[in-house]
Amino acid sequence: MHSHGGMLGTFTLIALTLAGAVYVVGAAGQRRRGQPAWPIPRTVAWIAGLVAVAAVLVGPLGHAGNHDLTTHVLGHVVIGMVAPVLLVLGSPVTLARRTLEPVPLQRLGRLAGNPLTKALAFPVVAAVLAVGASWLLYTGPTAAESTRDPGLHSVVMIGFLLAGLLLTAAVVGVSAGIRRSPRWLRVAVLALSTAVLGTEAVLMAVDGVPGIAADQVPSAAAALGGGAVLYALVLGAVVATERRRDERAAREEQDVLTARRTRPAGPVPSTDQVRSGQQV
Repeated sequence: MHSHGGMLGTFTLIALTLAGAVYVVGAAGQRRRGQPAWPIPRTVAWIAGLVAVAAVLVGPLGHAGNHDLTTHVLGHVVIGMVAPVLLVLGSPVTLARRTLEPVPLQRLGRLAGNPLTKALAFPVVAAVLAVGASWLLYTGPTAAESTRDPGLHSVVMIGFLLAGLLLTAAVVGVSAGIRRSPRWLRVAVLALSTAVLGTEAVLMAVDGVPGIAADQVPSAAAALGGGAVLYALVLGAVVATERRRDERAAREEQDVLTARRTRPAGPVPSTDQVRSGQQV
């Protein structure tokens, strides 16, 4: 979306910058709040995820994706698979729970407990949205149209980002008041999603993509299939180590609770200050 991004490109940059700044401020303020330091790898993952989103929406992948199907698919892989993994591993919900005041924290809890949120966070539903969107795009005329229309291209990529976030969070099992689905179900959904995307890539290579030159399709299909396999391997590794992550999270929560209990109520005013009516 370089020169053709206009207001949408500017808004995207502002939104991503704010998302990074708010996260960094919250992470850096944990010590000042008397809580354990926020893990640096999570901050790095969050910032890297935002950079990946920017590369597709307002960077070189966004510009080239409007002209070439292979770059379009690479943008899909980056914003719909790579960025969601990085953003989810940044644990923004956990950071929000440690940073927000009681009222906004209660609102976050109500949002997480909403039936619609729970339904969208269910692995099967998230997979249908993510994989179904990809299937519909590359088997119909929308793919060709989105390589020519910058506005449609942006909408498609933002849709992939949202669907990818849902699927990644559902498989990893990140929750805030949402019960984690059984591991066997999450692994099965991941395996089936990868198989469907692989089948889609094969069909693209064999039958082509409507409205796209035949010489662009093989490399685009390879990018989609390869991206799906790498995505599955990374998420599989994350799921395989979730017990260790859960134990670490439990220790962190205990440290936070301990820090809150032992946090001093504040400085005690001196006798002179009390007499003079000074604020401490």
